[in-house]
Amino acid sequence: MRNAASLFLVALIAACSGRQAEPGGPAPAPRPETVAEASGADNLPEVPVSEPSLSEEERQSLRIERLEVHVEPASIRTGEYAALTLGAYDAAGERVTGASGQLFVVGKAAAITDDGAAVLGLSPGTAHVTVLVEIPASASGPARTLREEALLEVLPARVVSLELDMPASDMYAGARYLAAATPRSDLGPREDAVVAWSSSDESVVRMGAGGTMVAGSPGMARVEAVSEGVKAGADVRVVPNPIRRLRVDPLEVSLRTGDVVHFSARALDANGMEVPDAPIEWSVAPVGGTGQVAATVDGDGSFVADEPGQFRVTATVGAMSEVAEVAAAPRPPRRKVTLKAHGVVPPAAGATTDLWVFEGTDGRDYVYTGTMDAATMYAWDVTDPTNPVITDSVKVDGRRQNDVKINADATLAIITSEGASNRRNGFTVLDISDAAHPSIITHFTEGLTGGVHNVWIEGDLVYAVHNGTNAVHIVDISDPVNPVNAGRWQVDNPARSLHDVMVLDGLAYLSYWDDGLVILDVGAGIKGGTPTEPQLVSQYEYRTQHGAESYGNTHHAIRYRNYVFLGDEIFGCSECVNGPRGHVHVVDVTDIENPREVATYRVPEAGAHNLWAEDDKLYVAYYQGGLRVVDISGELMGDLYRQGREIGWYMTEDEDGYTPNKTDTWGPQPYKGNIFVSDFSSGLWVVQLEEPRQELVP
Repeated sequence: MRNAASLFLVALIAACSGRQAEPGGPAPAPRPETVAEASGADNLPEVPVSEPSLSEEERQSLRIERLEVHVEPASIRTGEYAALTLGAYDAAGERVTGASGQLFVVGKAAAITDDGAAVLGLSPGTAHVTVLVEIPASASGPARTLREEALLEVLPARVVSLELDMPASDMYAGARYLAAATPRSDLGPREDAVVAWSSSDESVVRMGAGGTMVAGSPGMARVEAVSEGVKAGADVRVVPNPIRRLRVDPLEVSLRTGDVVHFSARALDANGMEVPDAPIEWSVAPVGGTGQVAATVDGDGSFVADEPGQFRVTATVGAMSEVAEVAAAPRPPRRKVTLKAHGVVPPAAGATTDLWVFEGTDGRDYVYTGTMDAATMYAWDVTDPTNPVITDSVKVDGRRQNDVKINADATLAIITSEGASNRRNGFTVLDISDAAHPSIITHFTEGLTGGVHNVWIEGDLVYAVHNGTNAVHIVDISDPVNPVNAGRWQVDNPARSLHDVMVLDGLAYLSYWDDGLVILDVGAGIKGGTPTEPQLVSQYEYRTQHGAESYGNTHHAIRYRNYVFLGDEIFGCSECVNGPRGHVHVVDVTDIENPREVATYRVPEAGAHNLWAEDDKLYVAYYQGGLRVVDISGELMGDLYRQGREIGWYMTEDEDGYTPNKTDTWGPQPYKGNIFVSDFSSGLWVVQLEEPRQELVP
């Protein structure tokens, strides 16, 4: 692609991204794994190139002494465009044409249009619009790099409307209610926009910050919300309050931290009849203590204690209240995790990526592990889990085998490829009927040359995450010698970045980075989707705060019972002083069309990677935090880490590893009473979680 003035051959890439842009839009923010791929590049030897061997574009670049890049205007709103102009000049100030270089945006606030003539604001923030030219070594001097940038401020999109959500019925005098206003731009909700509230008669209704409404004397009033000059209003009526007392059930509860109890409250009139639509408010406080409350009660009376203690849960309507008492005891202590074996890959293999454990058709147990840079997948016999043995390996043209998956009957495997020398990546289909010695059936690249990061096998279909399109590509492998493209789906966002996919019971769960969790009907019968023609069911987007920065970075999603567990993956943040950050979000999908986050699991000063859920346990590969095993039995709510639901951990580190003495836990899988773990720096680990201690009953 060339820019509007035909000065540069432009490669549209995002900040630090290892993924090439496609015509559908700019490349997304990087997966942190790709950042490390360039390490050491600055230390490569510099080899002078004779000028006769230079291309015409390289010859022209030798003349360049100065670059210019301008955006006009320098400040735009999200969804607006700024004109982009570029220039390259020699020592005499004459314009140089025909040279090649790169044009890209550092930051997620903006992207360059396909024709290179403008910059589109994507989200609030500062975008560094950057032009870079590599000048080759020649008789005139050593190789050098010229770089110039222009700053573009992207402001939020303008508020164009306000949506009000008001109490559905008359308001009772003396009671508190909550109104909500959603500012909207042409691009969607503006959650950052400030809303101011007012009332036409404060003796009837007083408005507080955030939409709090305090009903006063019976009568009528007009309530109004304003955001960035846009107004919306509603008439409300206050009536006499018939409520005379509250009844809370239960009044006393004993439980463990992390156990959820549901309180109910009924508002009664003077005759003992229940008053409908009573605006009951719930609160919790420690008994005899002050400071931070280590417990939570939500708006419907659901309670959980994050730490042991005595708590009072209060239901309130106006001046009336009723209190329940809760005693929260600690959960059982963590269990010991013991090492059974450590399998080391050959030194030439370098870093290890994902793994899959399975029983072969011969009845023996195997693990397949990928590599980051060696273009090799290793097959291990782990029938004796105390003595993993490499039985064979498969090498393909694709520097990185990030993912490996096995089909249900253990006859086929898929390994992904990124960084192929011929730039034709895709995935490789393996015959594993002899699991100890897998063999290549075919290497499929059609439509997937940009690299495949992760896959999922469902029956005869492969759901492949393609780096080039940032879409999920669906490939039919019923004839494994001749795979056929059968479908494709992607979110409607030019800055999209798809990282992973899981399919279960006719639903696909896509980890869509800043677009969050996307759930597709691929045969569940909810939205009429089929395995090859997915239909959107729902989407859950979120941002997580780390210092002054916020991130989406949905990296891995798995479904277990009525929950989807989402892992963040965040590199390069201001808090990432010892490695990545990111935690696990627990999303309730009981109502599959309306996912809602109900809990989190967050190890301090560490970052989550891949997840596995089985037998009421969540296994988390937590990078520098090691392997973590979490109790996910029962209903989940609140802070699972503080509640003591973590039941075991193990640090996978080796003084002789690819990176010595570094824990870099990548992928976990429980299997036949053991836990198999891949570590980026140190290969394959086999550990075992001890059984819980039995309580002695006198």
